[in-house]
Amino acid sequence: MKNSVTARSCLHGSFLALALLAVSATPPTAFAGIKCWTNKEGVRECGDRLPPEYAQKGHEQISESGIRVTVVEAARSAEELEEAKRLAAVKAEQARIARIRAAEQLADDQVLLRTFTTEEDLLLARDGKLAVIESRIKLAQNRVAKMETNLEQLTSQAAQQERSGRSVAKNLQERIAKVRRRIDSHLTYIDDRRDDQDGIRKQFDADLQRLRALKSGDVQPGEVVAEETPPEASPQAGLE
Repeated sequence: MKNSVTARSCLHGSFLALALLAVSATPPTAFAGIKCWTNKEGVRECGDRLPPEYAQKGHEQISESGIRVTVVEAARSAEELEEAKRLAAVKAEQARIARIRAAEQLADDQVLLRTFTTEEDLLLARDGKLAVIESRIKLAQNRVAKMETNLEQLTSQAAQQERSGRSVAKNLQERIAKVRRRIDSHLTYIDDRRDDQDGIRKQFDADLQRLRALKSGDVQPGEVVAEETPPEASPQAGLE
């Protein structure tokens, strides 16, 4: 039998049939199947042996009955191998991050379930934290009010000195500047504590929704939900 049988366009099936017919007389133990490949001109060829120059180009193996049994992919280039390596590394890193996230979620869920038996327990804890911060804010506001009164007195003294034709005393200027800095510092402190309260509300709203989902069985401990309901949509948002 010839080493290869050229199969072009619509004649390919006939040549393949002839090739199979030719090898049918070969003892079963000697038959290795028909191999088909695409030559340099883009024409499909078939034969009992794969030419060495096409060994890296990929081919198909046809059984004695004419059924395709194997597809050998073409050897990949260095660039393709490098890209495959990069994609594999990315996939492995994503899997690692997913495992870590699941472990962290499980730990958070266990703490949540141990800490809060009911939704009311969670809301009470939230309100307690907010109340502690609110008391600090009130204290800072009282101090600001006193400092503002002091500042009014100092600026009044400075105005009197100016009206009398004198320059404002240096020590008075320093006292005024110091009081203003302290007022600014306390106002910044108050703003920061308000931000803390907002963060607590958002965190507890998220915890509330997670607790509900765990209690209802909608999610299992450690299950990572791709997209949680935004805290603003919480039915308890109006309880603050």
